[in-house]
Amino acid sequence: MKIGAREMKRAYKDVKIDQIEDLQDQLEDMMEDANEVQESLSRSYGTPEIDEDDLEAELDALGDELLLDDDSSYLDEASSAPSIPEGRPNNSKTNKDGVLVDEFGLPQIPAT
Repeated sequence: MKIGAREMKRAYKDVKIDQIEDLQDQLEDMMEDANEVQESLSRSYGTPEIDEDDLEAELDALGDELLLDDDSSYLDEASSAPSIPEGRPNNSKTNKDGVLVDEFGLPQIPAT
């Protein structure tokens, strides 16, 4: 036990109580700041309470309206879109150095 007490005294010589208290004060300040932020985020701004069942019923009714809607004119534009080009474009151009470039002016990689 004497050895243990001696080692404990030696270990406590390195402990600075002022530093520990400062650290605890800093942690307490940070916790207060975090609580203030949490309180601000949890505020209610006078929005009415909404019953989830009522909201779900309204969403279902909207879905039913969409299913009953026979107007598919919003698809007309998509069905008349141009087709996807096939193959590579054949508009080879060269820059001032005579190097083949693509439509963006970047050097083309020669086909192998």
